[in-house]
Amino acid sequence: MANPAQHDTGCSEPSAVTTDSPHQAVVDELVGNAHGNLARMSELLDQHPELLNAKATWNETAIEAATQMGNRAIIEHLTARGAPVDFFTALVLGRLDQVERELKAKPDVARSRGVHNLPPLYFAAIGGSRAAAEMLIAAGADVNARAEAASPIHGAVMGGSAEMVRLLLQHGADPSTPDYGGRDAPTLARELDRQEIAALVS
Repeated sequence: MANPAQHDTGCSEPSAVTTDSPHQAVVDELVGNAHGNLARMSELLDQHPELLNAKATWNETAIEAATQMGNRAIIEHLTARGAPVDFFTALVLGRLDQVERELKAKPDVARSRGVHNLPPLYFAAIGGSRAAAEMLIAAGADVNARAEAASPIHGAVMGGSAEMVRLLLQHGADPSTPDYGGRDAPTLARELDRQEIAALVS
């Protein structure tokens, strides 16, 4: 992932790596750049369109990388090229019809885990979709579910939505929960210069 100012959630994938396989090195660079560098990622896909859904050595695809960062521009670029929109990407994009359909078909999906073991509510939070978050909470999602990297409240802070932060706090989210770097929500908000959110979670 990128640095904290780019909404880091704790997985330090490089933008370019060296491996024993030249092919895998390109995949790793592609997925690494899918965390935030649209121009370079697009350039790599132009050169290697067959790698659209390939997995990096850390078991992540480009669409999963963009999804965990809540990077709508990169997600939309990838989906336009044919990348799949799974439940977690639908949460980031606020595709409520798909979210509702999957929750009805598999209610336990509200308590499932996405890339890097992140909970569904994290993805709704970083994407800023209040309606998607409310659907998950109504279906039994834990507002304090966390992975080693981050919890839903961190996703809300990184996504920059004060409304989302308020919603999670109203449902019992704990702003003192640390992320992978030991940062609680107030610390992360201050690092990202989100003063309104910092005041809410302090």
